[in-house]
Amino acid sequence: MILSDTFNALYPTARKGSHVHFYNIFRASLSKILVVLLLVALTVPAPSFALDSEDSQIFISGFNAYQKKEYRTAIDSMSVLLKKYPDTPLKDMAIFWLARAHYKAGHQQDAAKYMAQFLREYPGSPLKATVEDGLLALADKYEKGEPLELTAKPAEKPVAAPDAAAIAKVAADKAAADKAAADKAAADKAAAEKAAADKAAAEKAAAEKAAAAKAAVAKIAAERAAAEKVAAEKAAAEKAAAEKAAAEKAAAEKAAAEKAAAEKAAAEKAAAEKAAAEKAAAEKAASQEVARQKTKQAKKKETREQKTANAMRAKAIAAYKDVIDRYPGTTAAANASAKLQQMGIDYPAAQKAAASAAPQAEVSQVFNLEVAQYADLDVTFGPAAETQEAGKKFIIPLDIVNNGNGSDSFYLESGFPSEYAFHFAAATTPDTPINTTPPLEVGEKFRAVAVGIMPRGTIDGQKSSFPVKIGSAFAREVSQSREISLVASAPLLRAVVKSDKTKLLPGEKISYRISLLNIGTAAARGVTMRLNYPPQYEPVSFLPAGFRQEAKAALVLDGMQLKSGESQDFNVTFQLKEEALADQELFVRADIVNNDLDKKESFVSATSVVQKVSSVAARSTAGKLVVIPGQTVAIPLIVTNTGNARDLYLIKSTVPANAGYTFFDDVNRDGKRQADEPIINHVGPLSPKEEAYIVLEISTSATAADGAVAAASVQFQPENATDRFASVNLQLTYSRPILELTMAAKGGRLKPGEVSSLELSCINRGTNLAKQVTLQSFLPAQLELVAADPGFARADNGVYTWRFDELGAGEKRNIKVTYRVKPGIAVGTSMQLKNLLNYQDPIGNRY
Repeated sequence: MILSDTFNALYPTARKGSHVHFYNIFRASLSKILVVLLLVALTVPAPSFALDSEDSQIFISGFNAYQKKEYRTAIDSMSVLLKKYPDTPLKDMAIFWLARAHYKAGHQQDAAKYMAQFLREYPGSPLKATVEDGLLALADKYEKGEPLELTAKPAEKPVAAPDAAAIAKVAADKAAADKAAADKAAADKAAAEKAAADKAAAEKAAAEKAAAAKAAVAKIAAERAAAEKVAAEKAAAEKAAAEKAAAEKAAAEKAAAEKAAAEKAAAEKAAAEKAAAEKAAAEKAASQEVARQKTKQAKKKETREQKTANAMRAKAIAAYKDVIDRYPGTTAAANASAKLQQMGIDYPAAQKAAASAAPQAEVSQVFNLEVAQYADLDVTFGPAAETQEAGKKFIIPLDIVNNGNGSDSFYLESGFPSEYAFHFAAATTPDTPINTTPPLEVGEKFRAVAVGIMPRGTIDGQKSSFPVKIGSAFAREVSQSREISLVASAPLLRAVVKSDKTKLLPGEKISYRISLLNIGTAAARGVTMRLNYPPQYEPVSFLPAGFRQEAKAALVLDGMQLKSGESQDFNVTFQLKEEALADQELFVRADIVNNDLDKKESFVSATSVVQKVSSVAARSTAGKLVVIPGQTVAIPLIVTNTGNARDLYLIKSTVPANAGYTFFDDVNRDGKRQADEPIINHVGPLSPKEEAYIVLEISTSATAADGAVAAASVQFQPENATDRFASVNLQLTYSRPILELTMAAKGGRLKPGEVSSLELSCINRGTNLAKQVTLQSFLPAQLELVAADPGFARADNGVYTWRFDELGAGEKRNIKVTYRVKPGIAVGTSMQLKNLLNYQDPIGNRY
């Protein structure tokens, strides 16, 4: 109904009766268009290498499920990842989280299996320190083949989770979003072009073409898949070897560093404990010495006071006795006697007998006691956060109560390393360090805090425990110790770098996708990605991803933030420079720098190999040559390897008929053949951009006509790619002198003594210089020479000779000879004048 309404809106003049007819036509056309689109989809070649981040998406979904305690979903996601992408760069993390998810879900057998695999394949991983002790124990037993004591641990509450196929599908859909958008535009354009084709012819041709195209595509895809699999296996093996070597090296370095750090920490702790013990012993000895001195002084004072009291008592006794003796029976004597009795002395003796009949008076002694001070305390730590974020301050509250019987203060000590910047402080002033509390009265409470900073170098999940000690200042032997346990929370950044080609030619473009993941429990802030690329690459598309150029070997993207469980994808395209050499293995390295925590991790892509290109260039300084027939000419040639691999070049030549040729290695590069230069039939092998100098020597035909033109050519063919040859075309123009001799004279009958003359004309009709021109005139004996202009060079018995050193092309020389008939010559005598001309060309050939 929607289609028909739309059609009516486009064609309001259509009659109601024709509505169904038009709709049927439209529906039939639509079905044909869909067939054409299917054809286009089958004939368009698929990319040679899928550039997607599906493995990253599957992993991050499993990681987030683990953080949400949806362990069943996490197990499904990590299992799908390892099955579908067994060589993924995230394999170590997938095994790690799969083992922990099984452990949390109560699957101890599977947990032990995968954790044992992780520890076996990645022994140097720092994540080992974050694994639960129970899981490590299970893995150790599994590796040793010992039976596992499976405990009935209740599994986590099951969470409805999609099946593995659904997880893979969702991740694939998300990863292919960019590719689908690009393909849609191409498909729309192709559909528009094909829709205009003839309907009936298109249907028939489509059916035939579809079958053929589908078979061809299937065959090409199978061959391509096989080739890519071989390349991928090779790259994976090389990468695994490199990663294993790097991991072993890192493990060794880390073990050495940890051992050194442990030894240093142990030494520092022992030194601190020794110093504290020595200080406590010294303080105790000092307090004992003070107490001893006080006791000694008290005894001396008591002795003096006792002596004084004894002296005064003796003096009083003597005075009382004197009163009794001097004044017996008086009241004073009675009082003195009573005083003496109080002092335990019965005086006088007479009264002793009288008094014996009376009751005995009370005798008593006084003993003084004093309560001494003793020390006691109670320490209570408050609740702390479950995890402490790396690089952030942590505060742990604690209460100190004086349970002694007197005023006391308490000292505070800790075993935290210096990188924790640990100190105690009052709760009201947490930034002011203290090492002792103020004096506390009996039962008084002091609220303090333990303050520190989780080191930036800790990794996510790293566990640490350090002692603290609180003791009495009055009695240092009275103290309490506690262990403060911390679990670090930190971002854990991983990058997966993939390329769309494993092989490429100079001038081709290659795209990389970088997937950046935060698989730690804390957010990452201030992250910088530096993409280092080889000098053979030229970046052509990086601005849309937000990168900026740094120098000429890196692209930088900074100021990034990633939440826990977040991933981001970036696409960058490079073009391989023309001068890239064959068989070079190129890769891109992503340096991920967490500026807040001063951490740096590097991740590399799989290698892409530069394919061999055979190419050659040849040139000559003499393209057109003028040669004299019979001349041997040397033609210098320069051959350059313009390919990207070391190559050898075969020589193929074409020369004029009746001509010979030879190739020489121009060792000294003078363009001339030397006696010690060898004859060659090939050039090289030459390295890329290397040049070779050779000489082509051609022996021309001596019978070639003046002005004739002959062509010659030389081909230099790469040994393994003869179709990519370079040619040098030469043109040989033959040039030689051609002299003509003409004679003008008055013939007929001459009388004896009569004078006559003739004129000889010599002209060079050729295109080259004539040398050593000689003209000879033979006069018969009946004639005698009267004059010659110019004069002859030689006369010998009637033979007169003229010589010219040179006669250029087109040049003419005239000779006038005057003669007469000698007297006495009989009538009817026949006489004949003969002239002979010979000359040389510039190379000495005579004519």
